[in-house]
Amino acid sequence: MMNSQMHRRHVILRYSEGSARSNRLRRSFGVPQDDTSLLSRCALLVMLSFSLCAIPARASAAPEPPHSPDPSVNITLFASEPDIVTPIGATVDAHGRLLVIESHSHFRPKNYQGPATDRIRILQDTTGTGKADKITTFFEGQNFLMNLVGDRDGSIVVSSRNEIFRLIEDNIKGIAGPKIPLAHLETKADYPHNGLHGLATDREGNVYFSIGENFGTPWTLIGTDGQKLSDDRGAGAVFRVDSKGRGLTRIARGFWNPFALGFDPAGTLWAVDNDPDGRPPSRLIHIVPGGDYGFEFRYGRTGMHPLQAWDGELPGTLGMVAGVGEAPCAVQWNRGRLLVSSWRDHEIESFKLIPRGATYTTEMKPLLTGGVDFRPVGLAFSPDGAIFVTDWASNSYPVHGKGRVWKLTFAHPASADADVLKPTDAMNRAAGLRQSENINDLITALDDNDPTIAQAAQHGLSRLPQSEKIGWAILATPRQRVGLLAALLWRGSDLQKHLPLALKDPDDRVRQMAVRCIAEQGLTESRQGLEQLLASQVLSPRLLGMTVAAISQLNGDKSGKIDAAQINAVLLDRMNSPAATDQTKATALHMMLASHPKIPLDQIKPLLQSPSVPLQLEAVRYLDDDATPARFALLAQIAADLKVDPSIRAEAIVGLADDAAAQFDLLLKLTDDDNASLRHEALRSLRPLATKLTHPQRTQILHRVDRHPADAPLIAAWQKIVDQAPGDPEAGRRIFFQHGGAGCYNCHTLEGRGRAIGPDLSMIGHSQTRDHVLESILDPSREIAPLFTLWTITTKSGEKIDGMLLRRDGQSKEVYVDSTGKETTIPESQIVDRKIRKESLMPTGLVQGLTDQELRDLIALLMQKR
Repeated sequence: MMNSQMHRRHVILRYSEGSARSNRLRRSFGVPQDDTSLLSRCALLVMLSFSLCAIPARASAAPEPPHSPDPSVNITLFASEPDIVTPIGATVDAHGRLLVIESHSHFRPKNYQGPATDRIRILQDTTGTGKADKITTFFEGQNFLMNLVGDRDGSIVVSSRNEIFRLIEDNIKGIAGPKIPLAHLETKADYPHNGLHGLATDREGNVYFSIGENFGTPWTLIGTDGQKLSDDRGAGAVFRVDSKGRGLTRIARGFWNPFALGFDPAGTLWAVDNDPDGRPPSRLIHIVPGGDYGFEFRYGRTGMHPLQAWDGELPGTLGMVAGVGEAPCAVQWNRGRLLVSSWRDHEIESFKLIPRGATYTTEMKPLLTGGVDFRPVGLAFSPDGAIFVTDWASNSYPVHGKGRVWKLTFAHPASADADVLKPTDAMNRAAGLRQSENINDLITALDDNDPTIAQAAQHGLSRLPQSEKIGWAILATPRQRVGLLAALLWRGSDLQKHLPLALKDPDDRVRQMAVRCIAEQGLTESRQGLEQLLASQVLSPRLLGMTVAAISQLNGDKSGKIDAAQINAVLLDRMNSPAATDQTKATALHMMLASHPKIPLDQIKPLLQSPSVPLQLEAVRYLDDDATPARFALLAQIAADLKVDPSIRAEAIVGLADDAAAQFDLLLKLTDDDNASLRHEALRSLRPLATKLTHPQRTQILHRVDRHPADAPLIAAWQKIVDQAPGDPEAGRRIFFQHGGAGCYNCHTLEGRGRAIGPDLSMIGHSQTRDHVLESILDPSREIAPLFTLWTITTKSGEKIDGMLLRRDGQSKEVYVDSTGKETTIPESQIVDRKIRKESLMPTGLVQGLTDQELRDLIALLMQKR
């Protein structure tokens, strides 16, 4: 057997003697095939000797192909390393040829021996074998190429990190001619993929492209006619120029990293936006003119800052249409669906678009799924119906010398109506509003229940100079007031005449929008208004966080951190102020963040003696959430005190549920109380102990519980049960937060309390009907919001973990949470498979743990208008 040194010499000699592999290596390193000089041969040997370490040799066995759940899909390996390495963007040109960007500059290792720059390669199957047998270089000489798209005139439009340009083929040489600039970016940032990247062209020849967060570093974007746009906030955006790079326009903003753009047959522009570190999932977004999608890097990279929105949480922002896998790199229409490539989740997802008002909802099913080394990036479509998928082929961010291109063919051609997508009446109305000049119609439309129509009216107003003359007094509804502020903010108008009234508006969303405007425009002259807002009695938890964050911005704090200590300091100042009323103290206690060091019990005791029932109530609720064992004695004292208001006593019983065994005698006594609320709370607190009690005790507890049959009736039958009697929202609140009960608080927040795993339910009564809320409780998997997808994760050890992706800790760890609230951290390197589950994280059969009246109470709570 040869030793390693002899083996390497043997391989070098084989490659240097003109084999087919030598020719491929020559092409890879740019050495002309007809150059047989001693110098070029020596150079080739040197490059090869290094490349044996830097670029893995082709494996003896073909790489494992991805698979499709669709049996009509045939998957073949069209090309692989060393013929093509680290491929990213892809397109098919007017001649039907596949063009692929070959990246050699993305985190290039120190000893990497590949070409000096990125390249655009043409891959052709000239013999009809289904594999690329002719690979040539179309363009080279530039780094950080990101994407490319074939235009209708036969040219190729390319995005690099700092430039958008067009390439036209020199038909004699078979390579690209000189670059034709369309737009360029001036910035000091140089991270490979948070600059310019996404790319699409429309039917009129306009070019659309996107920019990422750019680390919040200031940038200026310049078109060929000198038109400039600038930003220093790290708000990713989508732009448009005409076919010659003129008329630079910002179309939408508020993205993290919108890696890809694409049009559907109706002319709707779509984007996929990668997720920030702590806020999955990545987003599939319907791009509308003037759309603000809520993210700015200056507020940090978690996506959880009070002044950031990820799914339309803030007024003036729009949400996603669907969640997609992480690191989505392409969004393209094909065979009647939107296809999205997910680099990190090893999958091509396909989305059926279902009209919902002026936008869409979706149904997703995977088209292609692979193993841990399947890293899809670009998608391209052949005129014969084939789909090409570029595959980075490794979880390594640095370029690594591997790469594949897969070809998908289908047993059946796409249906005749695959490219038919008709806009709804609502979509046509939204399009008309964006171009309307009728101020009254636009103001009326701001109040539409459909957020996309309301936003269209907002954008229509932003186009009109006369919108700056609209008086605050004629805006009859909170939505109209929010819409006008958002329109003027997009327009860049002076908002000072509206902000004093907006900060004092009776509606919380209007006040939130006012705070957004102050922070966005850096209006230091409005600091006093923010300080007055902090001292007012109208602060919701979100508005408090936004206001504190806005003041920090005005004071020059650029950290973007959520200052929980400062928020709690404001609340404590309120409580301890000599001028603080009982109402002020109650509000402060209600909003106190769990991250704050607990208030000593000796400071809570005096509040329990207050004549104010609201303050007593909040003090008891604070004790319910406290972890100090000594709290149980206080709670028991309150629960047993006949002089205390029954609502306070009932709330104390909720806190005693955690100590039910020790408090058994008191709780059992309270089950005979004349007050129904006390009886019901005592029964609920003892219910978990029923199986551990003696038979007489168990009977005494359980016979009071009117459990409904285990075989759940249809939703219509449940509606009849709920209609039989009214619900009590205060009892519903105690059910929501009771430990060991329904456990709603484990995953949901309500009025600023609970855990933000599932949706915040504080405002659900404004947006959902009672029947929909009931349906969501009975059948939680019927419709799952994008943010709350459930996954099954398989690790290398074979362990399977079910949970929702809660956050990512850096780049290497993922944190999942199960239905009990338990968090599991998994190193990304240990994950071998991810599967989306159709089940909701919210458990089914929840109603089986509730009495009929408890269900009525819970729904009454959720349907409250707050």
